[in-house]
Amino acid sequence: MEIVIIITFVVLLCLSVPIGITLAVTAMVGLLVIAPDPDFLTLVPMKFIYGLDSFTLLTIPLFIMAGAIMAEGGIARRIVDMAMVAFGRIRGGLGIVVTIATFFFGAICGSGSAKTAAVGSVMIGEMKRNKYPAPFATALFAAAGGASSLVPPSIDLIIIGVIAGISIPGIFAAGILPALLNGVALIVLAYVMARKLKLPIAPKIPWRRKVKILLDSILPMLMIVIVIGGIYGGVFTPTEASAVAVVYGFCLSFFIYKELTVEGLKKSLLTTASLTGVVLLVLGTASIFSFVLTFERVPYLIGDFITRFAPNWIVFLLYVNIVFFILGMVMDALPAIIVLLPIVLPVATRSFGIDPIHLGIVVEANVGLGMITPPVGICLFVACGISKIPIEKSFRILVPFLLVLLVTLLIITYFPDITMYLPRLMDYA
Repeated sequence: MEIVIIITFVVLLCLSVPIGITLAVTAMVGLLVIAPDPDFLTLVPMKFIYGLDSFTLLTIPLFIMAGAIMAEGGIARRIVDMAMVAFGRIRGGLGIVVTIATFFFGAICGSGSAKTAAVGSVMIGEMKRNKYPAPFATALFAAAGGASSLVPPSIDLIIIGVIAGISIPGIFAAGILPALLNGVALIVLAYVMARKLKLPIAPKIPWRRKVKILLDSILPMLMIVIVIGGIYGGVFTPTEASAVAVVYGFCLSFFIYKELTVEGLKKSLLTTASLTGVVLLVLGTASIFSFVLTFERVPYLIGDFITRFAPNWIVFLLYVNIVFFILGMVMDALPAIIVLLPIVLPVATRSFGIDPIHLGIVVEANVGLGMITPPVGICLFVACGISKIPIEKSFRILVPFLLVLLVTLLIITYFPDITMYLPRLMDYA
């Protein structure tokens, strides 16, 4: 029976069937194999609804909407301008600006592709005007978008928290230091590559313009303080924080900056509906798929196999990294998390004593890499779409960024105190 399920799943993936439909069809085939009675398929809608029955999941459409509104309303541009004032005069400073702006925007957005699109739409043209090679700019945008997936309030971290049954503020806190590690590594690499490529220094910004930019950036930066500070200060829950982000972003863009038009708001709502529909479809169908796998004892069999060939937690986490990295190359982050995390989580906690928060961050660091590796890397596709160059032209220069992020992944994996320091300090672990 397990073979039928696996073959169906692999064949549908190879045929490029959307992952939500793949999970649903595979689950229904599995149910019919388990019990060849059409009435048994009534479990499909029940398990679908059960998979979405979580108040925390409301944060997903709200943070997507907040990011879309801020991208349309000029907030992303102001964050970029602020970073330009601080780092634009360093050689390769535009590359540093891209990394910092993407990470800052991630702190109020939550969506990897949205971060790449928002900052990329502002900066790629600027980098081209300053004679930055398009492949370098594209690779950097993609890498920053994937690496910043650890920045709270990442949607992936929310889903990991829901699946693993751990505190959302706890896993948010756990992502901060690993995200900083990723960011610093990319900044150093961008600086080294800029010197090697002899990239130009950005034009000097007049002092009057600097003052205006810094004043304009106060309200966008205050949003980060309100959202993240409100969560950790106990003022509101992550779900309430996402609603605050939407209201704040709308008021700032529409009433204060007056850059969000009715047409822009409509575009933001359509983007939100489209992305939310995809995410929730995958979550619901994955719930059915997980039920079938559990019924067939697949998690137990895989866990038993891993336990036999992993003598300790070091080897186990190496296996986890290899599996998620390979899967991330052919599958989006969301289904990779939903399908595999429930399988490896019990083995990690019961057999090797790995904290579920640490495991969640390791998994997210892996799927962040998957966002920039072809053939499915969403951040790479978005960056290439904005810069209008084919993926193969950017991939060669993307390799150093991938290698650096692989090194940071290993550091995050095997030095759990980096991940667990803030959750322990805040009594989340």
